[in-house]
Amino acid sequence: MNKKEVSEIRRRLTLENSGADCIRGCYISEKREIISEFELPLATFPDDERERYLNIIKKVLSGGIGKNLINVDFTTKQVTDGEEQKLLYALRENISGKNDALHSFYEKAVPSIPGDEKCVMLMLHEVYDIPSKFKDSDDSDEMFRFIICAVCPVKEKDNGLCYEGDSKLFRTKAKEHIICPPEFGFMYPRFDDRCSNIYGALYYSKQASGQNSFTDTVFASGLPMAAKEQKETFCDVLKGSVADECSFELVETIRDHINEVMETYKNDKFADEPPVVTKTDVCDLLRGQGVSEDHITAFSEDYDESFGKGTELTPENLMNTKKLEFKNDDIQIKINPDRADLIDVKVVDGVKYIVIRVEQGVEYNGIDIKIK
Repeated sequence: MNKKEVSEIRRRLTLENSGADCIRGCYISEKREIISEFELPLATFPDDERERYLNIIKKVLSGGIGKNLINVDFTTKQVTDGEEQKLLYALRENISGKNDALHSFYEKAVPSIPGDEKCVMLMLHEVYDIPSKFKDSDDSDEMFRFIICAVCPVKEKDNGLCYEGDSKLFRTKAKEHIICPPEFGFMYPRFDDRCSNIYGALYYSKQASGQNSFTDTVFASGLPMAAKEQKETFCDVLKGSVADECSFELVETIRDHINEVMETYKNDKFADEPPVVTKTDVCDLLRGQGVSEDHITAFSEDYDESFGKGTELTPENLMNTKKLEFKNDDIQIKINPDRADLIDVKVVDGVKYIVIRVEQGVEYNGIDIKIK
């Protein structure tokens, strides 16, 4: 799925648009045992409560494609011989009433949930009557039926001393258990090219983490490297292969390229596929900065070994472009990320310096100082 398709489904999950009549779920202990199961008849709920549930479910469709949202594909072998895709399909077909597929999913998935705190698993079933692409037509292109699963931590909230209207006093109130936004979840099937793709799912992770026990159990399909791991690996490959040619100017060039790719995508209303950075892109940047061919070859080999041949990376996973920071054991300098032009790195009489041009007043430990 791309950002437009995700946005189209998100717009369904509102009071005005959602046709969901119930949410199935279970309350899970720290030991990953089911405390209770429930079915919530949304149609009978007050609007504000129904909206709260929809907002929680909707979080599963938030974040960036390739970062918080990962497209999962079931292999041909899984579709023909495996049980993961078949179980999700059966769950999508019948989620209400007495449901063997739902209980089979609970039995399989609940013990695999990471963490050691209470949580709630919420499962919503929705039917989307996809509007025709032609604005002057009232016909529907397809009925898209899907489920969204959200796994949400449950936190204890101490309300302290609360006012009671009857007694007109502030009294201690018992701790309440609050459902928090989901840590992870998924949507099945995928909504690709505005059609149902029963051979794929969309996985959500709040922390942009990769494969875990839950994804292994539910999908049994390898997920791409997590965002944080991609960043650390890319930095290690760059530092290790380019070595002494890894200059400030080179890193700034890569950072500028990532910014440009992301801005172009953000401003292009017709862009469907998420932006990517390839090995060839980075090699061209290295070559443009005068890096030796030996180091470029080393980078190419290390890239293939670390990420796999032909792997395309998500730009925002490679570098934090919203931060510009220098640091070592003795210093830490933070600069407005839009003002890299103020920085110069030079060697004077054999001594290395980071030179920062000052255009305004400067504070030192909270005191205005004058630079003479």
